[in-house]
Amino acid sequence: MSMATYIGLNFRVKLNEFYTDDEVEINYVFSEEENRNVVKEKHFTTPYIYELSEKSEPIWQMNEYQKIHSPHNYEKSKKTFLYLCHLLKELLPQGDYCEIYICWLGEEHEEHERELKIDLNNLQLETKDIYEKRFIRIEN
Repeated sequence: MSMATYIGLNFRVKLNEFYTDDEVEINYVFSEEENRNVVKEKHFTTPYIYELSEKSEPIWQMNEYQKIHSPHNYEKSKKTFLYLCHLLKELLPQGDYCEIYICWLGEEHEEHERELKIDLNNLQLETKDIYEKRFIRIEN
C-alpha cells in the first residue's frame, strides 16, 4: 500500500508533464479519480483535488515521534513542509486556503483523527505534528 497526501484547492493548477527536481509538486501520484472523489466528499470543502508528490521525506513524518526516534528524518520532513509552505505562499491568494489529508491509499473513506490549522504568515512549526489521517487546513 502507498500513503497518499491529498491537497484540495479552490482553483485549478497546471500539472507538470515531466519530472522536475522540485522538492514538492502538485500532481496525481497514486490515487485514482474515485479515491480523490471520496476525499472531496468526506473531508474537503475545496473543489479541486490533487496529490502532493514529495521527493524527500514525506510531510507526515514531521511529528513528535520522529523528532525523538529519528531526528534526521524529522528534519528532512520539516524541510519538505517548509518547501510546501513556500510554494503555497506563492500559489494561494491572500485570504484563501487549501486542505490536506494524508492516508493510506484505499482508506480515504475513514474518519480523520485530528485537525490542524496552519497560518502561512505565522508557521510555528515546532508545535505542529503531522501524522496520517490528519486533516490540515493551511491559510494564507
